[in-house]
Amino acid sequence: MPPRFFITHSHKDNDFVARLASDLRQAGFVGFLDIYSLKPGDLISLEISRGLEACDFYLPVLSYAALASPWCEIEIHTALTLRNTPDRRGRPRIIPILIEDCYKSMDAIMRALLHMRFYDDYDANLRALIQTVQSVSNVTQQPPLPLPKIEIPARITNKAGQEMLLIPAGEFLMGTSDVEARQVIQQYGKDWEKWVKDEQPQHTVYLDAFYISRYPVTNAEYKKFVDAAKRDVPFSKESWATVYNWDKQKRTYPADKANHPVVLVNWNDAVAYCNWLSEQTLDKETGKQVKFRLPTEAEWEKAASWDDAKKIKRVYPWEGAFNKNKCNTSESRIGGTTPVGKYSPLGDSMYGVGDMAGNVWEWCADWYDENFYKTAPRENPRNDSPSQYRSLRGGAWYSGSDFARCASRSRGHPDDLGNYVGFRCARSFS
Repeated sequence: MPPRFFITHSHKDNDFVARLASDLRQAGFVGFLDIYSLKPGDLISLEISRGLEACDFYLPVLSYAALASPWCEIEIHTALTLRNTPDRRGRPRIIPILIEDCYKSMDAIMRALLHMRFYDDYDANLRALIQTVQSVSNVTQQPPLPLPKIEIPARITNKAGQEMLLIPAGEFLMGTSDVEARQVIQQYGKDWEKWVKDEQPQHTVYLDAFYISRYPVTNAEYKKFVDAAKRDVPFSKESWATVYNWDKQKRTYPADKANHPVVLVNWNDAVAYCNWLSEQTLDKETGKQVKFRLPTEAEWEKAASWDDAKKIKRVYPWEGAFNKNKCNTSESRIGGTTPVGKYSPLGDSMYGVGDMAGNVWEWCADWYDENFYKTAPRENPRNDSPSQYRSLRGGAWYSGSDFARCASRSRGHPDDLGNYVGFRCARSFS
């Protein structure tokens, strides 16, 4: 049986690993490389586990991007666990492949392994790799043993009791196409000739995996923060705020709005809540603080709009046309906020994230720039260049279906608050 390899890599290094895999196959080896081995409909984590379990040689392709990738980290530690299982007798053999001079950034375990510096001389290192594999490939192959299960939870619950959903790493289309832009202008009027330009050009974005709250933060959840951090309660002297104002004496929210999204919070309040939640949360494995934050515009839009199964972008979180029975916008004529989850699951995105259309606008991490899409980086974009405004997403109970589109963008001064603006949390995958 020919030697079997498994290649771990960052998507940024696809060109290199495609070349390496092709050369190894020409040398008579067989193995696993995600861009070739995974097929539509495959359960990714299961196929990766099978590939690792079956391989004789594990080849982590290491670059600065790979060392920063949580997915690469999981695969590397799984391979190390397998190798150290007594009955497997050192299988798989692990040969780190360096394609950048990142040795000093590797952890101690990986540095202790004899590695190959492909960035010095590809052809010479390829010959040496093939000779190494061939020289030990006559060792009797051990029957594969069950792989220690490393499950990536699709749902977690944070310390505030909020359910958070995993949005997997990958590409999606961000923004509005020219065809959709013309439809928006035709349907909603000439004002949109200017506004829709903020959503263009439509472009491909790659995001690392992340978690996002299934729903906006509610009054009941926000009260835990108010009590623990001794924060001022949400309150405004404006007449429009009356039904949403908290009782300053009792330090609590309106009795009928426990499960409504918290409003009368500005961007700084939202960030403070995320920081407080981070302080309450330690990673069980590392003991380090888990960092909660506001989602970026790109993360928010992917969670709302992307259909991972069909690889298409949805106009609204659900499939098909606007439907006032799937969200709280002006078309519903409710005239105020509604409990989070009221429109689930019919109004949810493909990932199961709710209340992404209407109810309340949601603060995002980015500074707002109407021209950001023209120069935004392809990978994990976030606008950190200060401006007058912070970004808002999703539309609200008082706005219409035009603003409830997943690609629609708005803005607010970070000190502003209203009875139509709230937020939800995100955290990077780890």
